[in-house]
Amino acid sequence: MYFNHEVCSDDMVRLSKDYLKDTSVKNIKGTAFCRAFSERTDNMNKQAIFNLSYGVYIVTTWGDGKPTGCTANSAMQITSDPAVIAVSINRDNYTNECIKDKGVFAINILGEKVKPLLIGTFGFRSGRDFNKFDGIEPLIKEMLPVLPDAMSYITCKVIDSVETSTHTIFLGEVTDCDVLSDDTPMTYDYYHKVIKGKAPKTAPTYQG
Repeated sequence: MYFNHEVCSDDMVRLSKDYLKDTSVKNIKGTAFCRAFSERTDNMNKQAIFNLSYGVYIVTTWGDGKPTGCTANSAMQITSDPAVIAVSINRDNYTNECIKDKGVFAINILGEKVKPLLIGTFGFRSGRDFNKFDGIEPLIKEMLPVLPDAMSYITCKVIDSVETSTHTIFLGEVTDCDVLSDDTPMTYDYYHKVIKGKAPKTAPTYQG
C-alpha cells in the first residue's frame, strides 16, 4: 500500500487512523501521518501476500467480432446460488475493455498438461494488435469462445464490477460450465516452480 504524500488528505488521514486504531499515530497529522504510514507498509514482508494460492486461467470474450482473451490468476467463486465468479483483469488489458463492452466472459481453467506456449501467448501479447486465437479453433459455449485445450470452462454474464487503482474486478453470474478433459488444475505455484513461467507486469501478483 502506498500513499502519495502530496495528495494525502485530512479525510484520508482520519479514515486511515480509524482503520488502524493504532495509538502510536493518533497525534500525527496531515502528510506526516502519510509518511509514517508509508514507512510502515514499506517494511512489510510482502512474501506473506505471495503465499496466497492462485490458479492459472485464460479469460476469453469477444473484441471487434473476434475472439480474444488474456491469462489471469485471480479468480474465485463468490456465491453458490446463484453461482457467481469474481475475476480480476488489469485495466490496461484489451480484454478488460472487451468485457466491459460485451458484458460477458469465459474462464478457461488450465490443467498441468497444457502447453506453456498457450499461457505465454495469452499473457504476454496484446489482443489490440495480435490475434491470440491464430491457429486455434475455439469452442463456442453460451456464445462465448472457449479454448479446446482448457480442462474446464465457466461462462459468465457480468452483474457488477469494482474498479481498483490498477484492476477491474468483474463479478459474473455463471451461465454454463463443464469439464473438457481429465487433468489436474494448474496452480500459480506449479506454473512458477515446475514450468518456470513468469508473470507479466499487468498481473496482480507481479513481483518484478
